[in-house]
Parts: sequence; C-alpha cells; structure tokens
Amino acid sequence: MDDNRIIVLLTRKITGEINEVELEELTNLLAENPEAVYYEEFVNELWKKSENKDKKLDSFYERHKIRHLEKLQFDTSAELLIKDVPRVEKKLILKRKVFFYGAAAVILCIISFFTFFSSYIYEKASENRIEIIAEKGIRKQLLLPDGTKVWLNADSRLSYNNFTKDTKMRSVSLEGEAYFDVAKDKNRPFIIQTEKISIRVLGTAFNVKAYPNEPKTETTLIKGAIELSVNERPEEKILLKPNEKVALVDSKMLAEGKKSTNNLTLTIGNLSKIHVDNEEYIQETSWTTNKLVFKDETMEELIPKLERWYNVSIHLESSKIKRYRYTATITKEDINQVLNAMQLIKPFTFKTENNDITIY
Repeated sequence: MDDNRIIVLLTRKITGEINEVELEELTNLLAENPEAVYYEEFVNELWKKSENKDKKLDSFYERHKIRHLEKLQFDTSAELLIKDVPRVEKKLILKRKVFFYGAAAVILCIISFFTFFSSYIYEKASENRIEIIAEKGIRKQLLLPDGTKVWLNADSRLSYNNFTKDTKMRSVSLEGEAYFDVAKDKNRPFIIQTEKISIRVLGTAFNVKAYPNEPKTETTLIKGAIELSVNERPEEKILLKPNEKVALVDSKMLAEGKKSTNNLTLTIGNLSKIHVDNEEYIQETSWTTNKLVFKDETMEELIPKLERWYNVSIHLESSKIKRYRYTATITKEDINQVLNAMQLIKPFTFKTENNDITIY
C-alpha cells in the first residue's frame, strides 16, 4: 500500500484542492486498500479539530509551504481564489490549512519512519506466533505454510511462527487435539510441542491429544515414524511405529485434580479399532471425519468429550452414574438425541437449560 500517496491525496481532498484525476486515483487506492479507511477517519478528525487553532499558525504557514511545497503539492491557484473571500473568513481558512498541512506532514514523517524500519518490523512480526482456535462445538481443517495439513478438534488451539522455505525448523504448539499429515522435508524437522511432550517428525501422519486440564496426553501414529520425548526428561527418546500410540498419564492430577511435575506414567500400546454396526473405526482419529467414537468408557470420561463436541456444560450429580460405561459412534445426532439413547442403556434423568445440562 502506498501510504504516502494516500495521505497526500486525502489531505488535498479535504482541503478542496484535489482535481478529478487525483480524486479517481484516491478512490482506486482506497478500494484496493480497505485498511486505509483508518487514514481517512484520522484525516477527517484532524480537519475538524483544526478549526479551533490559534493565530500563531498564520506565520508558520508560509514557512511550512516553502519547506513542503513539493511533497504536499500546494495549489497556489487556490490561494489566489481566497483573495476574493472576506478578510476574516480568509484568515480562518488559512489557519485551518496551515495547521492541517503541518499535521499531514507529521503523518508523512511517521509513515516514512515506519517504511524505514519495515524490514525490522517484519522480522519482529515473524517472531509473533499465529494462533488458530477451534472453539467448543467446532472442528477446523487448515494448511500450514509448508504444506502440512492439520485437523484441529473442538476446544483446541494451534500456534506457530509463519515459517517459510528459508526457516530451518518447523515448529508448532498445541493445546487440545489435532491430527497432522506432515509435508515431507528431510532437511527441516517438524516439531510439535505440548505441555507435557514434544514430537519430532520429518514427514508422517499422526494424532496428538493434549488437553491442558486432562491428566492423559496421547500420541497415535498412523503412518511414517515419529520421535517423542517427555518435556521433563528430554534426553529419553521414544520411537513410534505405525499403529502404535503413547499415553502419558499424570497420576497425581488424575487422583487429585491438580497438575503435577511428578508421577508421570508412560505406556506404549496399539491404536484402538472399534467395531460398531459392522463398521470399523479408529477411535483416536475418527473425529477427523466428524464421528465421535468411544468404547467401554465411563460417563465421567465421556462428559469432557461431549462438552467439547456440542459446546455445552454438563453437570453430573450422581456418583453412581459416573461409573456407567458406554460404547457408541456419534455422527449427526444432537446432544439430546445422544443422551436419550444413553438412557436406554443405563437409566438416568437429565434436564437442559440453554447450553447447561444436568444429569441426575
């Protein structure tokens, strides 16, 4: 965007000095650069405030005009026309113009400063992380700058630097759950960082589940190979093969509902294949195809999943119901249909008020 030119044309327009060619140019620039509307609002506000400036601006006007004549392209013919205006009104017009042109020159200086440091600002901006959020009830698909495909589950967030071909390492941070199909690049590893584990890959497909308020963090490998390490023990590396998964459980958090820096239990197993109605599902990745699959899970384990899936809050008032176990596949059913179906398996009552559900 040509900031300088837009400011100059806006200045000439509001002072009544712009010609038809310049007006057309300004219209096109504003259409091509919608963000320039902020300049237009600022210039209009500046012009309004210039009405109340004192007489000291009169003597400054001539000096300023000589100094910035070429940059702001003063229209001297306009000043000749002002000569026919009554003396008092002429002074008011000149005072407004002198203040306004002076302020416009300050704006141009600021923009010039910004342009001078643009490369530095760009470098700083590259340090700022881009964050993608999938709210409760929402699942997103995205394509990272390197070609990596990501499916982001509900109530999850992914953040990363805007890495380019010149970036030596591709790194993302995850809170929640995501499925990655990583673009191959043998010269640049792809790093996923969560609260408890870090994963290093070159090109593969896998699922990571790392919700910050849950005691279990899981990684499931579908194809390729990954290297996993626990953040507290970075020297220990775990290599996963396809169809294997790693679960890290914070036993103290599980028992007390609190986060802990100790009591971490690591287990390696195989992904879970579930057969429901003659269909086979992979429990860990079925959500990427908009299916919520669970096998022999307690109501207590299911509640966080249902809350994220449907963007509701579920309150459980019976310790007995917490232990009820369910196996099912949810596709297009709404939360009331799901709970009604679960009632047929194990008896309970529920009431719904907006997005709050109470089970008792």
